[in-house]
Amino acid sequence: MKRLIPYFLPVLALFTVGCHNSNHDKDEQVVSKRYIHKYGYDVSKEEWETATYPGQVITTLRNGITVTASYEDGMLHGPTTYTYPHSNSLESLNIYERGNLVKKTSYTLRGIPFKEEVFMSPSHHKITKWYTAGTPLSVEEYHNSELLEGEYYNKNNEVIERVRKGAGIRLTRDQHEKVIAKETIENGYPILRETFHPHGVPHTIVSLSGGKIHGEKKVYAPSGEPISCENYRHNVLHGPATYYQNGYRYLEINYRNGVKHGTERHFVDGETIVEETQWYDGFKHGTSIVYFDGMSKTRYFYNNALVSKDRYRELIEQEENIAIMNDRAKRLD
Repeated sequence: MKRLIPYFLPVLALFTVGCHNSNHDKDEQVVSKRYIHKYGYDVSKEEWETATYPGQVITTLRNGITVTASYEDGMLHGPTTYTYPHSNSLESLNIYERGNLVKKTSYTLRGIPFKEEVFMSPSHHKITKWYTAGTPLSVEEYHNSELLEGEYYNKNNEVIERVRKGAGIRLTRDQHEKVIAKETIENGYPILRETFHPHGVPHTIVSLSGGKIHGEKKVYAPSGEPISCENYRHNVLHGPATYYQNGYRYLEINYRNGVKHGTERHFVDGETIVEETQWYDGFKHGTSIVYFDGMSKTRYFYNNALVSKDRYRELIEQEENIAIMNDRAKRLD
């Protein structure tokens, strides 16, 4: 046990220094702190911490934000407010009950509420958003990250899309009623997400499963011309991928588990093939052909190494013979 002490002490010292630096960094952000009893008189930090008075702690941060937190019995209880930097305008109002956050309201710099989150339990919460005019933009109810219910409004206070029992269409709009995203919801989660350019033209169309890209992903330019069309399996490129320039196809690649696998083709004017290369598990493996002026030039690759045509055939023949021998051995077993 004694032999471990010299090795343990430096680790303990590093841990202690790390904790000290962390606390020091937090203190560096604080300009001033006041401890105010609920009856209105100031108390010292030491008295506040030992007596757990009811009242408020007002903290001014170096970035200009003022935090006013209400306490009772040493726990957050009642309103806690955050201001915008160097302003008296509220950025957010948090309501606590015995240390638990039960409601949070966010405000614009002009003091207009635009979002309210109500926490009914640790896993159940409701989010309401408003337009700047004060009419509701959306009302959503969640169980953890699962969307249970949702209603989405226009500025005339009319419901234009809704989610019921975890199924429907979810809209994300900005304060000017422009649609930023549209999601198809099933079992509480999006299976298709569409995003839009500022003038309403589709930007991306993505298939989803479990919060990950799963299936086809299309990307469009502001003009509406295609930029790419890719296939994914749980966030990893898997399958054909096509890329475009000025609306014309210029590249096709096939992927398997995130790496190139299959034929890569380059095009001119979207139709004429100018290059074809074979890939296997992320390595050039096979022929690479360049087409020009009615002619072609072929190079040969084996596991990413450039080899002669004869050497390539020799290596492929060896590969085939080994495969035959392995197959025979399996049959004998």
